[in-house]
Order: sequence, then structure tokens, then C-alpha cells
Amino acid sequence: MPLLSVSNFSANAQEKKLVNSISFDVYAGSITGIVGESGSGKSVTCMGLTKLLPKNIVIDGQVSFKNSAGNVCNLLRCDVKTLRALRGQEISYIFQEPMTALNPVHTCGYQVEEAIAAHQNLSKKERKQKVLALFSEVKLPDVERIYHSFPHQISGGQRQRVMISMALANDPRLLIADEPTTALDASVQKSIIDLLVNMVKKREMALLFISHDLNCLKSIADSILVMYKGNLVEQGSADEIFNHPKHPYTKALMQTRPHYKSAGLVLPTIPDLLTEHSDGTFTEKIFVSEERKKQTANDVILEVKHLGKTYGKSRWLGKSQTPKPVLNGLSFKVTQGQTLGIVGESGCGKSTLAKILTGLENPTQGEIVIHKKNTASIGRQIQMVFQDPFSSLNPSLTGGEAISEPLLVHKMATNLKDAKQKTLELLNLTGLSEEFYNKYPHQMSGGQRQRVCIARALSLEPSLLILDESVAALDVSVQSQILNLLKDLQLKLGLTYLFISHDLNSVGYMADHIIVLKDGNIEEQNNALSLISKPQTDYTKFLINCMYD
Repeated sequence: MPLLSVSNFSANAQEKKLVNSISFDVYAGSITGIVGESGSGKSVTCMGLTKLLPKNIVIDGQVSFKNSAGNVCNLLRCDVKTLRALRGQEISYIFQEPMTALNPVHTCGYQVEEAIAAHQNLSKKERKQKVLALFSEVKLPDVERIYHSFPHQISGGQRQRVMISMALANDPRLLIADEPTTALDASVQKSIIDLLVNMVKKREMALLFISHDLNCLKSIADSILVMYKGNLVEQGSADEIFNHPKHPYTKALMQTRPHYKSAGLVLPTIPDLLTEHSDGTFTEKIFVSEERKKQTANDVILEVKHLGKTYGKSRWLGKSQTPKPVLNGLSFKVTQGQTLGIVGESGCGKSTLAKILTGLENPTQGEIVIHKKNTASIGRQIQMVFQDPFSSLNPSLTGGEAISEPLLVHKMATNLKDAKQKTLELLNLTGLSEEFYNKYPHQMSGGQRQRVCIARALSLEPSLLILDESVAALDVSVQSQILNLLKDLQLKLGLTYLFISHDLNSVGYMADHIIVLKDGNIEEQNNALSLISKPQTDYTKFLINCMYD
């Protein structure tokens, strides 16, 4: 008998169908993956199972759950008290972004203790012992320190492990993980996924793992559900889905992921592979990828010489700590029209490097030269596109206003009319229609918001564009659209990119040359294909082994 049985589950908001009568089973000791693009209904389904959705969303159907006492109840019909007892105790959630899921004003230990106190009658000492044991179980280092740390004082991977500890604190029978590794480095992603797999086997619980990346589920899922626009279009074992997919959408989804082996080719997108008809059927299309023209490297546009950054002395529990260099004498060159990829784990110095190049931080030592001039004199020549387009856009400004603002501030436009004309040209350049001039960020999809961010960065006609994890938060099919756009813009405008990412597949697709950073030092650098196919150092080999082939 399944631990969780979902039958004809649906969710509607103001006559809009979010999830359309889906059914599936989840068994103890197994991992069930749910995959699909944004808006497919993945998160709505998983939040709706325990009625965590807003009141304006109407849910229906049957969700049968077998509790630890062996009783089966319909989660959509049981009373509030029963449901509240099940949440956190027998059914736990791990969310995508631990920094927003954890309370910033309480220590990590306090927050996990709070989850235990809500469901178990233990003393303060017993709760602390259990928290430290959980921290050890999820392989957190220096558990006593992390117990007393606030979320901002530990890394992203460590925060996610704290979230997993909280989810496991009351020995749940069902763990629901909603994109738990999307924002993490490839090596941290692998360690978190390995940890969850081990927890499922060790505790004989069930894991419902939501992801927009099919390859992420390839090595861990026992069964996979594929969702599209609220419909469950295909379900089966991992072997059936990956080796014998039946639905056209599943086939298309598997072909859209960026890959270093596709470097130099136009990536396919869902519309390139499928035509959707009004009756809900699909026609598959044959996609023949075109080879892009290669730009020959000419002048050196950016030169970094012995760049170093060390922050001032810090204090921990009253003790002064000797500062450690964040960047340690980096030297490299970037040529006109080329893409330099920067990869490495959290804390290696990627973002600090980006901040220094854009003038947001000052280096402790070294020099940055662009167009043979020191960075102090070039101002707007280096622009940045950030990871999360929603948080990097002002929610009170329309797309047009966001793009026009730098034009007016830097006097690149003489008046409002001139600024609007240039903005409309930039919208067109980035593949957006004129209607986006008056749309607010919440009225756009993730890919559309990122196009607005790219248009805004291009408005100042920069020589160098820094792309800091610029596709990490997007669906794989949208990633392909944005990467195609960036490649096309590079050819059309002769742009030079610094592409920072934890995803070696995306970096391998985009970059001509790759630098691997470790602890603020250049571990290895080479042309992209050589570095990925023939890595020279153990650390680079480790990063490559963390990729999903």
C-alpha cells in the first residue's frame, strides 16, 4: 500500500486551472521526482497536499496519507488540528532558498529546537543534544559553532543542511523537497542530493523531489512525474522516462538542457521542438541545429594584474581572527568578443571578483585595465546581469522605466522621448515586444524579466558584460533561450562576456576560455573544451564529476 495516494487532485484560482485532476502514488523508501517548467503546477501540487496554499486557491480531490499509527486519512478533508499535527512531524518540507526559509534573527540551533519543541516533549538539554546529533547526521562541520550561528554566518550549502536537519527533526515519513539544490554549487548540489538519498534509505521514508531539471533526477529517482501547464502528461519509472519517453513534451524537455558538447551550436527550445494545438495535442518538429560563426580573438579588452582582496580583521565569540585573502594575486586577460568562464565553489572568490570589476568593492592590491585604461576612468564600460531577475528589478518600475533609468542618469538620452525610443530598440534587440515597456516585473515570466535585465545592462553600451549566475534560477528550456540570446547579441554587437557560474555545462557551452577558482587562487585555466575533456588538477576533475552527464 502506498504511503501517499493522490487521486484526481486539482487546484483552481479564479476560474484558472493551476492543476488539472492528477493522480499518483508515493511509496515508503522510494524517491518520486516531479519535473516541469515554471507554471507547470509542481509547487502548487506539493503545497496543496497539506493545504498550505492561499485561501483564494480552491483544491479538490483525495490525498490519502498513512500515518505512523497505520491510519489512513484524507489530508484535504481532515480537521485543522490533525493536519497541523501531521505537518512538520510526519510530513516535512525543504524549500528552495534556505536564506529566506530560515529566520534571520534566530540562531540555527534555536530554529531546529523550535521544530522539535512543537511536536516532542523534551527538555532544553535533550533538544540541544538532538539538534547536535542531527547536525552531525547531515555532515555539518563544527556543529557547536553552527548551533550558535545565525543563517547569514554560514554558507548556502550549510544553510540547506540546517533546513534538512529541521525537516528530519521529528522523523517524518514523507519529505517534500521543492527545488532544494537550484541555487547551490554543483559540488554542494551533489552532496545535498547524496545526503537526501542516504536519509531515505536509512530512515525508510518517502521523498517527493521537485525539480525543473530532468538530469538532476536521473541518478536518484525511482519514479518520475512530468507536468506541463497543470497536467500530468507522463509518469513512469526513471528508466522508462529517460530511456523510453512517450510524451512529446518529455522528449523535448530532455533535449533543451545546455551542454558543453553543444558549444558552437544553437540550442533547441521547447517551441523549436513542439507545436501545441488548441485541443492539447502536440506535433513534434525536427530541429536541425545551426553552427554559429566563430569570432576571432583580437585586442585584449580586459587585463587583470595580480588582483588581491583581503577584508579587515573579524571577531568570533570575542576572539580576533587573522584575515584570509578572498582573492590572492589573480592575473588574466580577456580578448574582444570572447567569453571568459569563471567557475568554482561558494567562497572561491567569484562574486568578489565581479564586485571589484564593477567598482562595488576596492581591491587590496593589483590593477584592472580595460581598453588600456585603469578602471577608475571607464565607469559604465562594465555592466552586470545578476542571478535573480526578480530581486534585481524594482517592482514599482515597469520594464521600460527600468531600462530608461540608466539612459537618463548617464545622459545617454537627451530627453524622455529619446529614452523611450532607445528603450523600445533595446526591447526589440532582446526579443521582447513593445508591450513590455508598460509591464511590471510581476507581470512577466522569469525569462522575460532576465531579458529586461540584459536590455538594461546593454543600455549603457558596455564593453564588458559580467553575467553572474545569470541563468541559474531559470528553467532549463528558458536557460536555452537566454543563452541563445546572449550568443546572438555577442555576435551582433561584438560584446565581451565574463560568465560566472557553478554549472560547468553552461560555462562549457558559453565560454571560449575557462578559469577555475579555488580559495581565491586560479587552480587551472585553459580553453573550454580542453579543460572539461582533459582536466589537469584533482579539483577540476572533482568539479567535472559533479556535473550531470
